[in-house]
Amino acid sequence: MRNGAARQTKRVNPKTEPQGPALHVVQADTAAQIRRAQGPNQARERHYHKEIARRRRLIACLGIFFVVIFSVNLLSSAVKLNAALAQLRQVNRQLDRTRGENGKLKTVLTNLKQPDYLAQVLRDKYQYSKKGEVIFNLPAGSDTK
Repeated sequence: MRNGAARQTKRVNPKTEPQGPALHVVQADTAAQIRRAQGPNQARERHYHKEIARRRRLIACLGIFFVVIFSVNLLSSAVKLNAALAQLRQVNRQLDRTRGENGKLKTVLTNLKQPDYLAQVLRDKYQYSKKGEVIFNLPAGSDTK
């Protein structure tokens, strides 16, 4: 308390008034000090609220920035993944074709190792004949019964 001002308390009669915290009577000079401090206190409070609003805006902008950065990164990764999957599908199709062709070639190879098949290919494709044998070429569309 300033200038030796003492606190005065208002006495409450417990029978007539409800129980509660003791009320303090404020001196006139203390009340004047409080009134004089209200203006700067309000200005300080306005500044405090402005600073909090500024911080919130800054945090929101940084949050939006990071969300945009991560979204762009995620989108570019998804595009790269789709391109890689398309390339993988194409390579798998080519692998299937190659495996099929390889299977056919293995069949031809095993057939070529058999002497009967080899003789038949030489006769059909290269017009090869044995001594004394006559080969007649028939048109492709004619069927013999």
